[in-house]
Amino acid sequence: MRIGVAAVVVGLLATASVHSGLPAKGFALEIPTQPLAGCQYLLARFARLGPLCGSQRVQNHDSASHSGPAQTEITDEQLEAASLGRTVAVGSPSGERRIVRIPLEVYVARVLAGEGEPNAPDAARQALAVAIRTYTLVQMGRHRREGFDLCDTVHCQVLRTANDNSRRAALATAHRVLTINGAPAEVFYSASCGGRSEGAAQVWPGATFPYMQVVKDDDVHQEDMPWTLDLTLDELRQALARAGFGGGPLRDIKVDRYNASGRVERLGISGMRPDEVTGPAFREALGTTRIRSTAFTLAREGTRVRFTGRGYGHGVGMCVIGAGRRARRGESFEAILTQYYPNLRLTDLATGVVAPRERVPPPVEAASASGVLVSVPRDSKVSARDLERLAIAARESLSRVLGISPSPVTVELHESLDNFRLEVRKPWWVSAAVTGTTIDLAPAALLAQREGMETTLRTAMAELMMSPALADRPMWVKVGGARYFSSAPQPPASSSAVTCPADAELNLAISAVAQREAEGRAVRCFARAIARTGDWRLVK
Repeated sequence: MRIGVAAVVVGLLATASVHSGLPAKGFALEIPTQPLAGCQYLLARFARLGPLCGSQRVQNHDSASHSGPAQTEITDEQLEAASLGRTVAVGSPSGERRIVRIPLEVYVARVLAGEGEPNAPDAARQALAVAIRTYTLVQMGRHRREGFDLCDTVHCQVLRTANDNSRRAALATAHRVLTINGAPAEVFYSASCGGRSEGAAQVWPGATFPYMQVVKDDDVHQEDMPWTLDLTLDELRQALARAGFGGGPLRDIKVDRYNASGRVERLGISGMRPDEVTGPAFREALGTTRIRSTAFTLAREGTRVRFTGRGYGHGVGMCVIGAGRRARRGESFEAILTQYYPNLRLTDLATGVVAPRERVPPPVEAASASGVLVSVPRDSKVSARDLERLAIAARESLSRVLGISPSPVTVELHESLDNFRLEVRKPWWVSAAVTGTTIDLAPAALLAQREGMETTLRTAMAELMMSPALADRPMWVKVGGARYFSSAPQPPASSSAVTCPADAELNLAISAVAQREAEGRAVRCFARAIARTGDWRLVK
């Protein structure tokens, strides 16, 4: 995950209104539509705002920061030669552009041109090059089901035409990546931490990155100006409703808890369902260009609420603004990376000591029959044939119960919780995820501790098969229906009153307990509704 240039440009505009006296609303600048061009334009107009496009971290090794003037032009041919035969298949999520395979170091130079600050010092640019390379190796295959490795949007990393500065930084750091336990580390970065970085687990529940904890960065943020946002309670309610929250009106909002980095961990939103929300989920609901970070306080006066905060982005990992300022005061790229990513090593791929890091380990067992394709990881206690039998049995049984034809399905059992999380981007308590015609399953050992492999697979299969007919329904219909039909026997209709969960109660639950409680209500609501309609397709 990374903060894209498009978001950063908006942040610059907002910051510009604070630093330069431009009004927060009603002003217009003619900004080029391409992210890099927009970033360069704004940095040229508001140079004192400092760096504001992507980067990452490492620990000590044996290279210099190469901050001297350019002597000769670096070519893509030189970068290709330095790529050690590694390439990246780049495509677009929409499929509108053809897939292109790019040598690794050429790719790094192009992403650096798209994500970096145009006038950054060499050390900051080189630190970002190392981060881009590391991110790339870990995220390779993120779009493998679409036929390529990484996309060319802010979902992955933005590419632009490489320039001499970006090529020079790529070549100066060629082969070097951040590693932990001999493998490339998963690294993140954001525009500005506001003086203190965030712990990864606070943003992505279940993430275990000991090298991405809270880091003080106050010494390069003393002159930061706070951002503010004023909204009415009704404007907040409308934004929350669009994000799937039920209830209303919003009677009150308050910060219930701050975490170790001083960011909002949880808010109370009285009158809404759910009436609690995590800081990151609240920021997403309101819009990440409005609530620029979760490092904020709020004050209510009547029906108006003022948010006052610092920083821009999720705050995990390298602080790009801080890195640029550190480079300007003479810190090397190694020192910059060490500041933001303690306990990682800077390792040279050319030495051959870096273990490969696959997002999803290639299965050594696979089976395909009757429209069901399954794969299991190396040394799995559940064989591909066993998983295939379970999947076929669940699909055929549900086909009869639902009265629909069997759907083609791919089932992938993951080796570790880390690989499962990387694939589905869900909280740690989620056991399975359905995307299109694919079911991703958490590791077998973990499923055995929860509902079991067979029940988890059957629930996910029901969701997959019912989804096309229920595409426009509330989440409680989809989740409740899947759990209703995966149960044996099916739950009876409840005679007691039950409030059907809002989408946010199922999608943005603050804990495993809250998630299970909402799912239980979804099943009861579905059982009551199908008892009335007699047809699951008519449940609304």
